[in-house]
Amino acid sequence: MTPHKIDIHHIIDPFIERVDTRRVVLETQLLPRAAETLRQSLPAGLWIVLSDANTHQVAGRAVEESLERDGLPFERVTLSPKPGEHDPIADDDRIEELRLRLVEDPRPVALVAVGAGTINDVAKMACHKANIPYAVVATAPSMNGYTSAIAAILSQGVKTTVPCRAPILCMADLDVMAQSPYRMIASGFGDLLSKPVSNADWRLSHRLLDTVHSADTMALVEQGFAFLEGVAPRLPLRDVDAVGRLTATLCISGMAMAVAGSSAPASGGEHLISHYIDMTHFAFGDPHDFHGCQVGVATITTAALYEKLTALDPDTIDIETLIEEHLPLDQYEALTRSRFGPLSEAVIEHMRALYPTPDTLRQRLGLLKKEWASIIEDVNGSLKPARAIRDDLLAAHCPVTFEEINVAPERARAAIVCSKDIRARYSILHLAFDLGLIDTWADEILNDLHGI
Repeated sequence: MTPHKIDIHHIIDPFIERVDTRRVVLETQLLPRAAETLRQSLPAGLWIVLSDANTHQVAGRAVEESLERDGLPFERVTLSPKPGEHDPIADDDRIEELRLRLVEDPRPVALVAVGAGTINDVAKMACHKANIPYAVVATAPSMNGYTSAIAAILSQGVKTTVPCRAPILCMADLDVMAQSPYRMIASGFGDLLSKPVSNADWRLSHRLLDTVHSADTMALVEQGFAFLEGVAPRLPLRDVDAVGRLTATLCISGMAMAVAGSSAPASGGEHLISHYIDMTHFAFGDPHDFHGCQVGVATITTAALYEKLTALDPDTIDIETLIEEHLPLDQYEALTRSRFGPLSEAVIEHMRALYPTPDTLRQRLGLLKKEWASIIEDVNGSLKPARAIRDDLLAAHCPVTFEEINVAPERARAAIVCSKDIRARYSILHLAFDLGLIDTWADEILNDLHGI
């Protein structure tokens, strides 16, 4: 049987000189031909094959068998949980352990990462630091980080994104992807559905803070998103073509971030809410879910925040009163410490970078009022109603409430109100805070979420 292929090179080739990833291979029956595909992209010599216990069973063994048949030398490295961990975590210690192996004799010339989020993040950061190329063999369509030039790392307890080089090759056997745990497929779809809100945040930041915005990157994102048309109801059936289209969109989304030099095209306030949930899980043992499942729920929430914004009468924004009520930095820092406890030292540096002075707040809100109609029109260019996002997620059997991702109401409220301080990138969460409405809107949305 001829392998089923999803070809995205007609979309990504115009950008290929601006990114590290030179090839994306999405096909069925691909693992038995892994060596042939890998040797076209990686230099000859000793390769490290990185996997964990699960991904070795799913794909790592097949990759190694293919390498053995072709006589290619490799060494297996297994990423294992530390004592007390259920699964390995992409943190500073794990990255340094792998980096040390990559600079020791016998020194490898490349690495093959077999896995999804954690494996990929650890591999790309360690290879970046050791200055060797790597390829990724994806095992689940769970996130858009495969081809991105950033890694999501738990550093000093804070979930943060760190610049690094992307893989030179991304390959995925679509048979494997379609049989991955369905919650991981749902996670990938939830991650991508953040696009309407993350793009609105990107536009909002550009308009109010004059941050960089890229029209050609937006065009790339739109072309990738077109692959998702009609996919949602086919995903629960594990339709190989639908999962392949989901995987293609994830890869294009990751490359859009690489082109932009930032995660902004695919990550806004909704991702901050998810990162907050992850941080409090690792720090305090609170429950969490797959990143993209959390993002999906958070996207409904931030879309609802935008609906609150667009319904606001700009004449009711009393700038001088808001400035009078605005906490001085030292008082807000004390509040941040009380909110984040042992995580506060790492959080505060991010909070300080974007916390406005009275003059900055006056300028920002003045610009908002002056250009209100134009700014609202601009962000509405990418937004979708919260109800429509919820319906799309339901069609793909994704969670749509905080309860479904094991986040209690008080923790959900804290995530909405506090998560803006963990990253210095402006979003609807920051604007709601600047308007003095984040607490009120969070309460209203959480009360209404089931009725959206």
